[in-house]
Amino acid sequence: MLGETDAFIDLVQHQFESSGTWDMQTLETGLRDALLKDGCRILQGLLDQPHALGKYVPDGEFHENRSKTVQSLLGSFTLSRGYYQTSNGMYFPMDVVLGLTDSYTPGLAKLMCHSAGTDGSFGDAEKTLQLYAGVKVPATQIRKLTQQIGAEIGQWNTERQEHRCEAVPTMYMTYDGTQVPMRKIETEGRKGKNPGERSKGREAKLGCVFTSHEFDDDCNPVRTAESTSYIASFDEAGKFGSLMLQEARLRGLGRCERSAVLGDGAHWIWNIAQKSFPGAKQILDFFHACEHLDNLASVLFPEDTKKSSRHFKKWKKWLENDSVMNIVAEASTLKPRSGLRRKKVIKEVGYLESNAERMMYATFKKEGYFIGSGVVEAGCKTVVGKRAKQSGMHWRINGAQHVLNIRCSIMSETYDNYWIHRRNLQLKALNIAA
Repeated sequence: MLGETDAFIDLVQHQFESSGTWDMQTLETGLRDALLKDGCRILQGLLDQPHALGKYVPDGEFHENRSKTVQSLLGSFTLSRGYYQTSNGMYFPMDVVLGLTDSYTPGLAKLMCHSAGTDGSFGDAEKTLQLYAGVKVPATQIRKLTQQIGAEIGQWNTERQEHRCEAVPTMYMTYDGTQVPMRKIETEGRKGKNPGERSKGREAKLGCVFTSHEFDDDCNPVRTAESTSYIASFDEAGKFGSLMLQEARLRGLGRCERSAVLGDGAHWIWNIAQKSFPGAKQILDFFHACEHLDNLASVLFPEDTKKSSRHFKKWKKWLENDSVMNIVAEASTLKPRSGLRRKKVIKEVGYLESNAERMMYATFKKEGYFIGSGVVEAGCKTVVGKRAKQSGMHWRINGAQHVLNIRCSIMSETYDNYWIHRRNLQLKALNIAA
C-alpha cells in the first residue's frame, strides 16, 4: 500500500548503515514527498471506483466515463468519472460531490486563494504552496482561480450569515481611501494630483466595522478582539456608502446601544456618515485635527518656529478640552491682512469651524468613545497596501477587487465560512441535505 514510503525507508536505512549518521533535512523532506505520493495514490483508489458516487447517483442516463487530472493537497492524480444526461443537462456529478473547482480539490483551492490573498504576489503564492505544502501550482493558475473565487466572495459577503451581530454597547464605522496603481486603460480621462498630470491609479476605499465592550484601567475603550471586519471597493463614494451600511447592518447596527463614525475629515466621509449613519456620533480623528493645528501655526508664524511651536502646544491643549472655537477666534485675529498666507489661514480656520462638533474630544473621552481612526489608517497599509501596492504592480480594477475581496475575508475572519457556504451550495445543487 505504501510503496513509495517503504522504498524511501529502505533507502535511508541503507544510507545510515553505510555512513553511520542521519541527514535530517533529507529525511524529513524525502519522507514527506514519499507519504504524499502514497497518499495521492490512496486517494485516487478511493475515488476512482465504480460505486464512488454511493447514494448520490443522479436520476438520468449514464453516457460514458471520462478521465480528468485532479490536483489535490497530496498531488495530482487521474480520476475516471461518469458523464450523465439529466433533465438539467449533461454533467459530471462526481465533480460536484467532491466539490471540485475546475481541476482543484476544495482543500487545494482554498489554500491557493488564501496564499494569493496573504502573500505579496501570485508568484509569492506559488512559492509558498511549494515550500510549505509541497504542491506545485503555477502563478498563472493561482491568479485565474483567485479571480473566480474573489468574485464569488464579493457577492457572498453582502449576504453572509454573521455570528458577530449580537447587541453590543458601541459599534464603530471607519473608512478611508488609498491609491492603488493601475494600468493606463483604467486611468484614461482621470486627472492626477498635479495640473496636467494623468492619474496613475484608482482609489480603493477601505471600510472597517468593529465593536467595543470594555475599558482598560485608564478608562479608555478597548476594541473587542476579532471584532473587526473589512470591506474594500473601487466604487464611487455613494455606492461605497451603501456597502458600508450593508456591512454595519450585517454586524448588528440595529442592535447596538450606540454607534460612531471615525474619519479623517474628508468631505465624502461625512457625506456618507450623514446619509448612511445619521444616528451615529461623528468623530474627527484627533491626529488629523492636530496636523491642521500644526499647519495653521506654521502659516501664521513661518519665520518663528518657537512661536509656532508654542501656539501649537497651547491650541492642542485647547483642542483636548473642547475649546476648538477659542482656537478659531485667536487664529482669526492673527491672520495676515492679505496674500497667500491669509488664504491658507482662512482655509484652516474654516476646517476647524466646519468640524467643530466633531472635535469635542474631552466630551468624547468622557463618554467612552475612541477619538482616533487608527484602525482604518493601519488597514489601508496592511489590508490594501501590502497586497496591492507592491513595487511594479499595475492592476485592472476587477483583478485588484477580487484579490482584495479575498484578503478582506481572510482578515475579517469570514474566509472559512465562505467555503462552508460554497460547499452547501454544491450539495444543494445535488439535492443533498447539507
